[in-house]
Amino acid sequence: MKNFLIPIVAVAAILFVGLQNVSAKAKPNVIFIIVDDLNDMPYQPDGKPLVPTPNIDRLKDQGVTFTNAHTNDPLCAPSRASMHFGLYPQTTSLYWFEDWRENGILKESVSLQDNLKAGGYKTYGTGKIYHGNQNGLFDEYGHSGNVGPWPWDGRKETLKGFTAHPQQTFLYEGEDEDMDYQWEHVFGPLSQIPDWPADLDNGVPGYNGWTLYGKPWRYVSDQDRDPLADELGAEWSAEVIQRKHDKPFALFTGLIRTHTPLYAPQKYFDRFPLESIELPDVDPSGLDDLADALGNEELYGFRRYKMLARHEDKDLLRKWLQAYMACVSFVDDQVGTILDALDASSVKDDTIVIFTSDHGFHVGEKNFLYKGSLWDPSTRIPLIVAGVPGAPEGAICNEPVSLIDIYPTFNELCGLPRDPNAKGNGYALEGHSIVPFIEKPANGKWDGPDFAITALPGKDHMLHKEYEGSLYPHFSIRGKRWRYSLASDGGEELYDHDADPLEWRNLANHPEFASIKAELKEVLKGLRDGERWQSLDRLDAWSNDGAKRAVKRIRDEIRISGMDALALSTKATFGDFELEAELKTNSESQTKIAYRVGDESVAIPMSNSSESGYSEFNHGDWNQYRVRVHGNRHQVWINNRVVSDMIKDEVGEAGSIRIDYFGEDESGLSLRNVRVRSL
Repeated sequence: MKNFLIPIVAVAAILFVGLQNVSAKAKPNVIFIIVDDLNDMPYQPDGKPLVPTPNIDRLKDQGVTFTNAHTNDPLCAPSRASMHFGLYPQTTSLYWFEDWRENGILKESVSLQDNLKAGGYKTYGTGKIYHGNQNGLFDEYGHSGNVGPWPWDGRKETLKGFTAHPQQTFLYEGEDEDMDYQWEHVFGPLSQIPDWPADLDNGVPGYNGWTLYGKPWRYVSDQDRDPLADELGAEWSAEVIQRKHDKPFALFTGLIRTHTPLYAPQKYFDRFPLESIELPDVDPSGLDDLADALGNEELYGFRRYKMLARHEDKDLLRKWLQAYMACVSFVDDQVGTILDALDASSVKDDTIVIFTSDHGFHVGEKNFLYKGSLWDPSTRIPLIVAGVPGAPEGAICNEPVSLIDIYPTFNELCGLPRDPNAKGNGYALEGHSIVPFIEKPANGKWDGPDFAITALPGKDHMLHKEYEGSLYPHFSIRGKRWRYSLASDGGEELYDHDADPLEWRNLANHPEFASIKAELKEVLKGLRDGERWQSLDRLDAWSNDGAKRAVKRIRDEIRISGMDALALSTKATFGDFELEAELKTNSESQTKIAYRVGDESVAIPMSNSSESGYSEFNHGDWNQYRVRVHGNRHQVWINNRVVSDMIKDEVGEAGSIRIDYFGEDESGLSLRNVRVRSL
């Protein structure tokens, strides 16, 4: 382990003139390199094994390194969609592995690549840039990303991969036989050639060797083999850089390592002798102080760690860590291929290079082995910007920023339209340009927040459909000193990075930190909720069926009483919308609240009857309701639990939202904190 500090180079203020009118000059080329699942190892931080990355270090020496950069969702699909469209997951509700092309907001938004095209750029892409199919996203596309090569059992249906290594199937015996995604837990050098035995009774021909891109992948030795996907992408990127270009170009290179399974040539393993590798320190106090939803040991990351740890005789955690380190080193060499081509090109002095990852990855910290957490090992990412005219070199910035800021930064550096959705769906980009920090890393003034926010879906690989906060995510904010997390069930975590950089001591339940926690909770809610919500707490936002005396506002509540049936209807109309409210009734009868869109009504029973499926409702207490209507998908949460997730045959027409009350004269219904936003 070692400390790593990048020296800050003093640069005279006059050098920053080049940044002031970048759009007025010839537009710079941009090379954007994004690595899959790469944590902060290139920064050589305390608490992780040392992995030399000489090529990434070249970028550090040439530009600004952001040491407090974070993902906005620690999973591939939502992280990349959010970054490329400049909209938070909590705005689009794309938190999981959904296809962004089917998201009602994103499919009508202008992507970063399309904004570059509108600004006069030619766009190139190779590897994994978006999660999923890359077709049609770039002017020219090179090689698709692939996390193979793959072991093959000889069957046609497994030729494209997603199979585990046959020599490591012992991992899935006993308590881990139900482990999901068995293909991604395996690891080792390419020289560990898979030998799949034939099983003719079950239709398995057997095979000795690897496959990639749906065909056999040739391997004789590390020096005599077919190239890997990242090697193809790096070489293609180098070729693009060396072409003659008649317009500025933006080249997006997606390197898919360090995504699991962790396969790499043997020479990268040899760089890290097993006996020299130190495992990350383990929290001596254990996991007892974690928020219940975040520290549930059935979550995928905890189970992956325990799956390896239980094989004490095989030292699998250390071997897995060696494989991850080998893949980091392999990625660094691919970065070197790209930078060498740039250094040898005629566009070297006219090209900005941005290097980052889609999210971090635990390598054993907090007994966790995955992305998908709200702790620093998962949210923190490398972010380096080099080659900006007039910017300091070898500098560091400790300000909290996140991937949501990439799109606005491109816009400023490349002179692109700042509000690309203005003529479309009207959604303003939610990030902020980090150019002020590129200009002045230590004290730049920007208009962004003091905290980076990260969302985490309640859904998890190992919990299937039984998961906390289903589609109602958890959130965390990270500033210079504090991390505060709020789970969907109300659980909280608070960490002081000045005193506890490894996030071992949750301070959320310590009374002396109550005021700090309360302040940070308000900051989180502000970043989470955004500015598109409108309150429905005022009576003049509603109309009813004529029984005006039955509806009153008393203090912060709207109360309905003295009627056995009443309908409140919003005066405004909505198509796709999200509605939140707190509701309370004392009635023990089958009371129903219904919302309406156009002519369609969907009833939500409020009953403790187990037959209703809505036993989450607590009579006599305040209950949190959330209703989301997006296209033909209708979802309802009660107290942060999904109680209904329906796909309708047709998309309803826009109309008012109605709350239909069918109660008893003496019971009544109270509403508060009612708000709505259009999607």
